[in-house]
Amino acid sequence: MADDPTQGRVPTVIADGLHVVYRVNAARGGRGSATAALSRILRRGKDDSARGVRKVHAVRGVSFVAYRGEAIGLIGSNGSGKSTLL
Repeated sequence: MADDPTQGRVPTVIADGLHVVYRVNAARGGRGSATAALSRILRRGKDDSARGVRKVHAVRGVSFVAYRGEAIGLIGSNGSGKSTLL
């Protein structure tokens, strides 16, 4: 059996199945009008989709372990959640 290189080392960072979700309000015109205010009052207590809120998954199911002295590199396109993960 091969030796485990992590044996005896203590992890300094552990991420296990990390998820980050943002709730984003839909853009609406006339937010300052009395009609818009009444509409917001009537939507209180409704689920997110009824209020025009959508969920954006910035990070889904990321897992890694980092040990002392190691560096982690994050590679991805713009908007893929690299900064969010930090």
